[in-house]
Amino acid sequence: MSEYQLILNDLTNFYFLTSEAAISQYIVILLSVGLFILTRRKINKFFIDNKSLKLSHNVISGVEKIINPIVGLTFISTLSLLISFYYPTHILNLFEILLIALIFARLGVYLLRFIFKGNPLLKAFENIIALLVWIYAIIYILGYSSVIAGTLEGMSFQVIGTSYNLLMIIQLIIGLIFAIAIAMSMATLVERSLKKTKGLNANLKSMINKLLKLLIYITAVVITMDTIGIDITFLSVFGGAFAVGLGFGMQNIVSNYISGFTILMDKSLHIGDILTIGEHYGIVTSIKSRYTVLKKLEGVEVIIPNNTLITENIINHTYMDRNVRVWIDIQISYKSSVDLAKKIMHDAAMKQDRVMKDPEPNVYLFYFNESGIDLKLVFFIKDAEEGQLRLKSEISEEIWREFQKQGVEIPFPQRDLHIKSGELKS
Repeated sequence: MSEYQLILNDLTNFYFLTSEAAISQYIVILLSVGLFILTRRKINKFFIDNKSLKLSHNVISGVEKIINPIVGLTFISTLSLLISFYYPTHILNLFEILLIALIFARLGVYLLRFIFKGNPLLKAFENIIALLVWIYAIIYILGYSSVIAGTLEGMSFQVIGTSYNLLMIIQLIIGLIFAIAIAMSMATLVERSLKKTKGLNANLKSMINKLLKLLIYITAVVITMDTIGIDITFLSVFGGAFAVGLGFGMQNIVSNYISGFTILMDKSLHIGDILTIGEHYGIVTSIKSRYTVLKKLEGVEVIIPNNTLITENIINHTYMDRNVRVWIDIQISYKSSVDLAKKIMHDAAMKQDRVMKDPEPNVYLFYFNESGIDLKLVFFIKDAEEGQLRLKSEISEEIWREFQKQGVEIPFPQRDLHIKSGELKS
């Protein structure tokens, strides 16, 4: 009989649990808890206040979770050593086993956090993972792992003529969690590597990244299932059902995904392009598999399904180049000099840094209106993502000031009324 089984036998013996030896161990546990409470805040405060360590909040939190059980283990082990000369310490030994298992469980989780840095799935479930590892460690140390595994293996069932058991399902779930975590970390590394790669445009990088991510996830799932011993040929049945579902209920979703890859491959749109889609005008900030994000100049982000970009007419203001034409319409009175007004408007545009000097701004006499002469100032900018309203406002203000200084009038609607007097004849 192993040492751990002897401990368990004593712990199930009522006479031992109420004996003087057991009571002395209860007192040791209470003393250890009290000492731990007294010292815990000071130890934690040391890591928080010690600026020389330069530890982030996440690192401090992780250190606390490992240091705390180590401190508790130290107190219990020390006091257990003192009373071991007088009484057996089976209860204290069990507490030591629990604390050691907890320490190694948390160390394992934080090792995974370091390996899979920035993995959101691991961060969300690390406490659950630590708990499961701790429970498994205790079961394994106490020698019950084979008994529990045999019981779970005996709970079998059949799916499509293939036999499965509960142990296999639990192994599959745990394996998939770790496989997906590893796959997500690998996908993050691939994405970072692609971002640093030169010679590939943003569209090609995005397409390669999405294809590699899909391949990594599929490979991770297949390897996990094959390792556990699940026959992956049954996936063909689900694949057929999935294909039928695509044909009926997922037409729009599939269409958006295919449209997304089409956009990335034919390079009709790029991240940073300036588009007009219906009533929306903005900059493409992201092209996903299913949708494209358009950031409007007022800061609002619009999610456009990729199918819309394929089937509807859109205006790409930066398809061939990033130069965008801007114009300002101004009307002057018939009494004012057209040449002077054109010069003022031209000079006002040339003063702005955002206005391109090549091609040079031009002013056109556009129309002879009934109230005045319509002039159109036309110029180009290459940073349309910065917006046009402020630039138009600054140019218009400059034109208005110069018009006032040099006597150029901006007309308002006028009507000449001619009244004729006559005699009424009866």
